[in-house]
Amino acid sequence: MTEAGSRYAKAVISMSRPVFETADTALLDLRYGEDYYQKIDIYLPEGMDPIGLPSIVFAHGGSWIAGYKEWMAFMAPTIHQLPAIFVSISYRLAPAAKMPAPLKDCANAFRLAYSEIQRLGGDLDRIFVGGHSAGAHLTSLLALQPSLLVERGLPANAIKGCLAVSAPFDLCDNGSGNAFLATSRSNLLRDEADALSASPIALVGAGSPPFLITVGQNDFPFIVEQASAMARALEGAGIGCEFQDLADHDHFETNTRMVESGHPWLQAVKRIVDGK
Repeated sequence: MTEAGSRYAKAVISMSRPVFETADTALLDLRYGEDYYQKIDIYLPEGMDPIGLPSIVFAHGGSWIAGYKEWMAFMAPTIHQLPAIFVSISYRLAPAAKMPAPLKDCANAFRLAYSEIQRLGGDLDRIFVGGHSAGAHLTSLLALQPSLLVERGLPANAIKGCLAVSAPFDLCDNGSGNAFLATSRSNLLRDEADALSASPIALVGAGSPPFLITVGQNDFPFIVEQASAMARALEGAGIGCEFQDLADHDHFETNTRMVESGHPWLQAVKRIVDGK
């Protein structure tokens, strides 16, 4: 992990620790598999009946090689104010787990989240997935492949939208000679030939759910370029897409600052979960 990535990891776990250590209404460490990382956390709004609430199922970043569900706990109190249920998921990490294992983990995590939301009385017609960086890449792949849901006994349209924050959308991109993408492909993919199937932009088609795509003004240039290309691909396919370019945000601040009062991401998510 880079020095900046390490600073981000320390920041989010510091922000999150008071939440996951004291949350009285959270359902923690629910397992969807036997591996350490195959778990989810569900955070319910305190003092509020979850019946009829929308849900956001969110995946952490970490370049596919680092991170865990506790990183994202800091988001829960703010998501509760929408109001909505917040679900944070872990998935097995590269290079030990190469594609499609992390994606299958996200699909299985979503199946468990869906089942629990149903049991709690949450609104099954308002379940959204999202993520930051690598997590946004994986949940974008999940949102664009309804067959992964059907294989798990879920409705093909169970995911009503994808909230992709600072996501890589094209692992085939060699144009920029980006060292990060080259290293990521080596860590994540079994073979270079898998890059196409691991690229959300290659999977856009009619029937895909709408997307909220968010980047930062000071994000990594390839992230901004790929996000713009993904937005054009979605719009070209007739899929709803809202694009946000956040002023004075870098790649990590698009996540850490989204909980600020009145933040544009929160405003957009509020509109989306409320169906406006």
